[in-house]
Amino acid sequence: MRKTVIILFTLLFSFCGGKSRGEKKAPVPKKEKKYGVVLQINDKNYTLRDFEVFLEGKRISARGLTSAAKSALFREFVNTRLLLYDAEKRRIILNPDEISVYRKILEDMKVKVDAAVLKSIYENLIISKYERDVIFKGIKVTNQEAYQYYRKHPQEFIRKERVKLHHILVDSESLALQLRDKLAKAGVREFETLAEKFSIAPEAKNGGRMGWYEKGDLPPEMEDVVFSLSPGEVSQVVKTPMGYHIFRLDKREAQRMLSFSEVKEKIKEKLLEEKKEQALSKWLEKLKAQYRVVIYPENLDFPYREEK
Repeated sequence: MRKTVIILFTLLFSFCGGKSRGEKKAPVPKKEKKYGVVLQINDKNYTLRDFEVFLEGKRISARGLTSAAKSALFREFVNTRLLLYDAEKRRIILNPDEISVYRKILEDMKVKVDAAVLKSIYENLIISKYERDVIFKGIKVTNQEAYQYYRKHPQEFIRKERVKLHHILVDSESLALQLRDKLAKAGVREFETLAEKFSIAPEAKNGGRMGWYEKGDLPPEMEDVVFSLSPGEVSQVVKTPMGYHIFRLDKREAQRMLSFSEVKEKIKEKLLEEKKEQALSKWLEKLKAQYRVVIYPENLDFPYREEK
């Protein structure tokens, strides 16, 4: 299995602009400088071309980016190479099931991807495994920690007044007025039937069901109308640049404080991500102290800015 992984890695690297043994080196000084070493981790060198391949894998074009943006991306490149370097030292590889996941990702993409994207996907899987098994191992958030956060940040868990809506959109005012007359005293089923038949809105296939909206979610000309309705009431025709709208208010909920049970899992997810970010930051600092990391800004094709 390990041989399979090595072969995959070899193929990926061979497609990424690497030179064959028989290929002559270009004697032009500019080309040598262009692809000079930009990063060294211990005895391993990374060139400007490696950074370009990194950007290609992320499908980012450096053209038009500011020096600050390029510098941020280069710092991300450095961190990524550090993680991959240490993962290699720890002999972290993908097992057969994870190789299957890699192949499934490629199949699901439905389009042919270039070598840089293949390499990026593979590296991301290695880093994810490395983070899970090494950096984030043992990190968790308890219910008590989540509850303490809930008690200390009550303002984050106030849900604004909200309404649940049905909606019909047509491009003809006369049709909108006809539909509104039919729906004035109709029930929700008839509204859904007419929405499926006449509405051109995306939710038409679902009977015009829009779901819940809080104040501030809708454009003012719509919000003023729907929040003035009573449950079961159908609005007058509302004209906007999109066309002619008819709304039905299904339910209304007043502003309230969400209970801890309603938000516990979201709080735990938030705190877990924060712990992971902190752990990753500390780990990178540890790696930078453990390995010899040297940046050669003179070989970059933009003015590199150190992080402040």
